[in-house]
Amino acid sequence: MYLFLLGIYGKYLLLPNLEELKIKDYGFLGDVWRLNDEEVINQLKLLLIDRTNLKRWEASSVNFPKLQRLVVKRCRSLEEIHKDIGEICTLESIELNNCSISAEKSLKEIQEEQESMGNDCLSVLINNDHWSS
Repeated sequence: MYLFLLGIYGKYLLLPNLEELKIKDYGFLGDVWRLNDEEVINQLKLLLIDRTNLKRWEASSVNFPKLQRLVVKRCRSLEEIHKDIGEICTLESIELNNCSISAEKSLKEIQEEQESMGNDCLSVLINNDHWSS
């Protein structure tokens, strides 16, 4: 299922059974996606963010309580993967492809933090060809 968030970020909250959210090809207006604690996508298992102008993404485990897989591709302006994403207890994998070096660094920090807490179940895949920033 493809859902384009044409600048009205709360509309997907009206879909209580949404399991996959794919934001692709600049389908997101703006460069900040900020979710507060009341914005919860309860059934979401897959979140794919591919080729957007997103610079800041502020979300936590509260927003995606059943997320299993996070895929971020070609988001070269993205500054970081928020550390609270690592706190999602159902999260099995995070994949980062061709994103900024700072996003890669933040994901490595999440991985290290989770490993230090004994969470060896989180799979992290980073595939960056380090284009110049």
